Parts: sequence; structure tokens; C-alpha cells
Amino acid sequence: MRLILLAWFNVMRNRRYRRIKPTSNCKPQGYQLSMIALGVTISITGLLFYIDFSNSILTPYLAKPLLFFFSLDVIFLALLVLLLAKREEVSTISIPIMSSEAKRLAKRLRRLFNDKQITDVLKLSNTTRYGNEMPEIHVWIDDSLSEGYIAIENIANWERADREKFEQRVSGILAGKYQRFAVVSSELSIGDSFIIFYFEDVLTSQRLSIKGKESFNSMICNNKHSIRLSEDLIWHSDITPMMSIIARTRAGKSVLAGQYMAHLMLLQDWIVEYNSAKYDRYVKKFNGESDPIKIVEKAEYWCSIMDKRLTEINEAGKEKYFEMDNMPDISLFFDELGNLNASLESLDKVDKKLKITSRWTTAINRLSATGGAAGIHIIAVSQFATKEGFLPSLARVNCSDAVIMLGGAADSASERQYLMSGFADMPKRSYGKGQGLARIVGSGRKWENEPHFFETPWFED
Repeated sequence: MRLILLAWFNVMRNRRYRRIKPTSNCKPQGYQLSMIALGVTISITGLLFYIDFSNSILTPYLAKPLLFFFSLDVIFLALLVLLLAKREEVSTISIPIMSSEAKRLAKRLRRLFNDKQITDVLKLSNTTRYGNEMPEIHVWIDDSLSEGYIAIENIANWERADREKFEQRVSGILAGKYQRFAVVSSELSIGDSFIIFYFEDVLTSQRLSIKGKESFNSMICNNKHSIRLSEDLIWHSDITPMMSIIARTRAGKSVLAGQYMAHLMLLQDWIVEYNSAKYDRYVKKFNGESDPIKIVEKAEYWCSIMDKRLTEINEAGKEKYFEMDNMPDISLFFDELGNLNASLESLDKVDKKLKITSRWTTAINRLSATGGAAGIHIIAVSQFATKEGFLPSLARVNCSDAVIMLGGAADSASERQYLMSGFADMPKRSYGKGQGLARIVGSGRKWENEPHFFETPWFED
């Protein structure tokens, strides 16, 4: 008996089994019938022991019944352990370690997903003759308490369902006390065993606030190759070396590029150059050019610097620039690309021998394709994400892993498709100044899986 109990304990301790919620017309499971039978036989055995203990005269007559019912006890207990062990095991998922505060919040969110919500609202349970099979549910929250996910075991053919409706329903469950959280995306885990609903705090702004030059000190990253763009977004240029910024006039692109990013790069010991086909203060401030021919010549110059750096890296037996001493990051801003393209085309029509457009295409393609290994970063800035208004096709592809689109550009399906392939079909939204979408590979799941709402740093002065 003791050995059987120990075996049962070990089985129950090391495994997790499917929980089935009984319904009004359900049938009992095998282990439940065994439990009832065991309870009856144990009760009879106990009664016989009591009678035997109380009346010694009956002892000779009770020996065989006691042995019989004790044998039944052992049989039914063994059967119970066997049937319990044969129950369906649930799927498992690895949940990252959480802080104590995050654990407490995760438990509170988990309690929102009760049986009624799972069966009636989400319909993610399975109906069987034994009752409703209930999925495993896990909640994870990051230490900032601003984002996380709800993992619900996939036992109800979620693949056939309307994903958007499910996301809305989960967000509805979070509404009320936790209305700041909303589901922003969903996916199946590896192996399709869990449905992952990613949620985040959509009411708390992650926008950086710049109150003065001293504010920039708090924006500096310990990794000098990384540039902070918001409270929850960091561009890792050593992972994704090129970037595109698309926005109409007065939507905030120049403030983001020239007033914030270029300045922060200088503080992090970058070499910064700001070129624009329309002369502005950033061209003067960051040693750039506005004349179209000189812009092309600048691009060709940096190609030669790139070749020199790559040779130095190779001779040193290294693979990347950041493995070298005294090889800082170089950021090359190219603004007003639409104007630049039009000017270069006009120059070629005047002087066909100049071939300035071809020279630009060659230089910018080389820089965007190979510059990352040498620590040279292209930040392409334009009003329009179109063939005429942006970089040549190869350079466009190389600059499409880190994209920020502001204002009306972010709401243009054709322009999103041009730089954010696969995300043309998104809900229309009216973006304010400095607001839009960002998608940056290497900046975490939130920012790389799909375009996400983004606000540029705000200068209070």
C-alpha cells in the first residue's frame, strides 16, 4: 500500500494533466469511478475493522471479508493510480523569470481568465462527454510592468478562427482595472502548442522629453553603437546598420534626424555628417553638403573611407569594425532624397557625359550594402517612400530593416508596402506631429515583428 501511494505521489508531482470542468450532462471519467469504488471499499473495510475491534466474538467470521475488501482496496487504489497517470498531459511552455512585482501582477491578470471567460467568451476549451477540457494558461510580464504576454494552450483549432476577433476579446477581458493593457499582436508558439497574445501598456506614452541640453545625458546608451529613440525603443546600429525616415513637411522628420539623433550621436562619439538637397541648419551644423554634385562626391568619398576601413579590419584579423580600437561609428544623413533625385536627373539631361545619377546609384548602393561592416551608417530621409522620392532599389532594400514613418506617410498603404513589405493592410489612423510607425529589426519582438506606434522625442523649448 505504501509503495503504491509513493508511486502515485511521484506521478502527480512530476506531471501536469488536463483539467476537465464537469458539465450538467457529463459522464464520470475512469479515475473518478475508481475513486468512488475505492471510497466505498475503504468505508466497508473500515467498518469491518471497527466491528472486529469492538466485538471479538465476530473476529473468526470477519477474517475472510476483511481480506476480501482489503484486496479490493489495493486493486482499486492501483487502478486509480493507473488511470490518473493515463490522463492527458498538458503542453508546456518556458516562461522567463519575473521580478516579484511582475509575478504579483501576472497572478492578478491570470485570475481574469476564469473558466467562464475561456469557455463562453474565448471558446478555447474542448467539449467532451466528460465535460469541458480546459487549456493551460500562463501570464508573463516584463520588469517594467509595461508589456507581456498571455499564453493559452492551443486545444481548440485556433488556426481556423478569426485572429483579430480573438485579440479584441482578450483585450476586452483585460479591460476595466487593467484597461491600460491591450493586445497588440498574436501568434502560435513553436510547435503550435500555445497561442501567444502579446499585450502592452497603450495609455502610457513612451515619448522622450527633452527639456534642455542636459536632458541628452540621460539618453546616452552604455553601448555607444545603440541610439535611444523612445523609452522602450533602442536602435542597435551594430545589428541593423541602416535606417530610413519618411515623413511629409512639418511632420517631425528633421527634428528627429537633425535635432535629436545627430546630436545624440555626437555625444556618443560618432562622426556625423548631414547632407540635404535643401540647405538647412543641419547641413551647416554637421559639416554636410546641399549641392547635388557635392552630395554625390561626398558619397564617393565615404566609399573610399569604407574600403580603407575594411582593409584595416581584414589586416587586423577582425570581422567587424567594433572589434577595432579607435574606429568610431560614422552616420551619413541624406535628406530630401526626392529633390536630390530630381536635381541629378536634370543635371544628366543638361550634360549626358556627367552621368551623375549613375555615380550616385553606385556609391549609395555600395555604402548601404557594405558600409555596416565598416561602421558606416546611412540614415535616408525623405518625404515620400516611392521609387522617385527615395533611394535606388538596392539601397532601399538595405535600408528597410529599420524604418520610421511619420504623419501621413505612416498612413499610406502604398508607402508602407514600399518600405515595410507585407504591412500595407493596416487600420487607418490620424497621426499627430511626431507620431507614426516604426519597425526596427534587432530592437525586440515588439518592434521587429510588425510596425508599431511610435512618437519622436519632444523638445519642450
